[in-house]
Amino acid sequence: MSEYTVVVGLGNPENVERLMRIGCMMAQQNDGRVEGVTVVEVECEAPEITSENHDRMSRAYNVLAAAEEVAEACAVTFEGHLAVGREVAAVLDEVACATDAALIIVGFSEREHPRGDGSDFDRLVDEIADAAPCNVLVARFVGEPKYDRVLVPVRARLNLDVRRDLVVALQDQFGSEVDVVHFACSEAEARDMRVQLDEWLRERAVEERVTPQVEVREDPAEAIVEASADYDLVLLGTAPLHEVRRKYFGAVPEHVANNASCSTFLIRAHGIWPGG
Repeated sequence: MSEYTVVVGLGNPENVERLMRIGCMMAQQNDGRVEGVTVVEVECEAPEITSENHDRMSRAYNVLAAAEEVAEACAVTFEGHLAVGREVAAVLDEVACATDAALIIVGFSEREHPRGDGSDFDRLVDEIADAAPCNVLVARFVGEPKYDRVLVPVRARLNLDVRRDLVVALQDQFGSEVDVVHFACSEAEARDMRVQLDEWLRERAVEERVTPQVEVREDPAEAIVEASADYDLVLLGTAPLHEVRRKYFGAVPEHVANNASCSTFLIRAHGIWPGG
């Protein structure tokens, strides 16, 4: 079995430390390593000139240096990769394939697809998710980076196994308190989900780690947004990619990612199918 590898896509210097902390968390939890990837895009607007970043290449090298510093502080093996004039999704895909990666981590962005040529996807993050040969975590950060209280909304078992791994890592390394919540549209749905949720928690041996809740709410998406005010992180699964195409997330995760009061991690499990 190959070494557990996390590939972290690094573009925005402001998010480097936070993305790397999550990547190192997962690598530490699984005795693995982190591969950092940044791409110098030659067809986009040049970055603002500062004393630290005077051109695209220096900015990219500084991003990788900052990532390596985080990895060293976490005592995690790290290797940086820099590509020039390549498509970001293709580079992440290649590195993930070459390292047999288990997880790709990227930052959330509404940035439009750089090609702007009517491609299948509107945003760069959507194409990254489509190309990924492994699980994907898209992180939207809000406020200070802390994970004391974590909300895990569920609609079914979709993506739950990947989120279980994250929950265990967050608890073991940050001492997170985790609530698993299903917002049902009816009492009948609530009864069924209570049984399913208890069964799943027992099967995965996490019934002692989390607090399960089932509530009846007319609008589950808005219920998650309202609940986010009491948490540091919402950990959401996403719909199978072939269901949504141009938009990676799906209606509920998309709404939560754009409106939650706290940070949001959106998870797409590789190879999932409806009802899985």
